[in-house]
Amino acid sequence: MITLTLLHPVQATPVQSWTFENENVIRIGRAVDNHVVLYSAVVSRHHVELRRNGLQWEVVNLGTNGTYLDGKRIQQATLMDGGILRLARSGPNIQVRLGSDQRPATPSARMETVPEGRLVDAEKGTYAGEEAALSTAAEPVSNAEASSSTSSSTSVTTQEEEEEAEFAVEGQLPVHLLSEWRAPPDCQHRRAQETDLFCIECGVPLRVWKTLGNYQIIRALGQSNIYLGWRSGLTAVIKGHSLAASPQEIRAFQRQARQLCQIQHPVLPKFWEAFQCGSDSYLVSEMVYGQSLKQRVQEQGPMNVIEVSRWLMPVCELLELLHQQTPPVLHLHIRPSNLIHPHVQRETTNLVLVGWGKASVLTSDSGTFIGTVGYSAPEQQEGKPEPASDLFALGATMVYLLTGYEPETYFRWGSREYRLYAEDIPHLDPLMVDLINCLTHPDPRERYTSAAEVKKRLQEIATITPAVSSSAS
Repeated sequence: MITLTLLHPVQATPVQSWTFENENVIRIGRAVDNHVVLYSAVVSRHHVELRRNGLQWEVVNLGTNGTYLDGKRIQQATLMDGGILRLARSGPNIQVRLGSDQRPATPSARMETVPEGRLVDAEKGTYAGEEAALSTAAEPVSNAEASSSTSSSTSVTTQEEEEEAEFAVEGQLPVHLLSEWRAPPDCQHRRAQETDLFCIECGVPLRVWKTLGNYQIIRALGQSNIYLGWRSGLTAVIKGHSLAASPQEIRAFQRQARQLCQIQHPVLPKFWEAFQCGSDSYLVSEMVYGQSLKQRVQEQGPMNVIEVSRWLMPVCELLELLHQQTPPVLHLHIRPSNLIHPHVQRETTNLVLVGWGKASVLTSDSGTFIGTVGYSAPEQQEGKPEPASDLFALGATMVYLLTGYEPETYFRWGSREYRLYAEDIPHLDPLMVDLINCLTHPDPRERYTSAAEVKKRLQEIATITPAVSSSAS
């Protein structure tokens, strides 16, 4: 027999008990299919499993925010009678009692079992929205003192939980990755080539650099704190905030991770999850394999106006969705090399916008230049990006796709300012000249007010302009 007792977060007195006699596996988490269901922002949907191993019980962590046994963070450990499990650094505490005669006395009969279909709020010590009956052996405390003590403790706990919640976000995680993660066995097959990253027979990584959470890191992807990761047969892009990031930049990264994990769009990579490992936080997305539009232009030559319009209209749809978020989500690194034509056809589009390692959420903390010269708007270079900054980069991207030359080729001093002049591009359709000049105007107030307006203009251009050679495929 094993008995689990939820302890009140402030008084550390019993709130609720669960007794199991015949189960070999007991699951605890936020999802309703667990044996013990706890409502808390820092508890994962499937956070921890208790497993019978002969005469002993073992605890196995499944949660992103970690599990602690008697104050020590563990991944897997043996349970001892009287041990205290804590789910996440500031999450609910559960006392474990082993044996038929070890059941703790409960303050009230209503705490004996959980009412069927009800959730326990582990943060408030309540279930189904009702206050759990509590009694303590402590000295009587005045209402004012009790209120002050509870308010102070709750304030600290809530702040910590909110911070941890930013580091643990569940997004579009593939179904077969929801099960318990186990490190793959060492590959016993002969390598085809010494440079191979994965075994061509069993698919497991041949060289693992390090481990971050549930992901094995294969190599860096050429930018600071961005890695190629592997988990259960799937490769992923794992992006961490800059190692020299300020607290404000880390908060912006965390807000961005939370938002991106909740957004779905065909042009957007699937963001699986965000998690904390040590003092760093990471955002995980699918790895998109394909040819960039920059490579396409280098191999096949510049595109015509209709091709460019058809390629970029879905990107406008995505930007409109991102810019409408609260706060707006900015990419800040739109350029041809980050627009990928995937090898595997996607649902309703043939283009994916990658390069989110440089992305940002628009906040009052903004103040650092992020971007690429030629594609970055003046206000972005000053560390004050806004949604119009992405539209500037979209216009600069059009220049490269139409000419094969980087946009700074067409920058020059005019009568009043240094800017891109699309009329200098030979034989460019006048409608496209006007569109690009508007998008790349130095003053963001002079650009289009939304990506939806840009899409509408591209549709008009594609309709009016006679078809020339081919269209985007």
